[in-house]
Amino acid sequence: MNGYVQFHSPDGEPIAVNVDRVNFVRRFRGGDAACALNFEKGNYVVVKGNLDEVTQALANG
Repeated sequence: MNGYVQFHSPDGEPIAVNVDRVNFVRRFRGGDAACALNFEKGNYVVVKGNLDEVTQALANG
């Protein structure tokens, strides 16, 4: 899966994210347990992990 990184939703569902489509990453409301990955046109997906973990996974993916 070249260019994709495997994450999990806060509920445990697997999510594959195309690294090239992510515009920015921010903490999701409710603490450091989840992050929102924002895409074009304001769409986002919530993944499990703190900000450092998620940004490192995207940088290495």
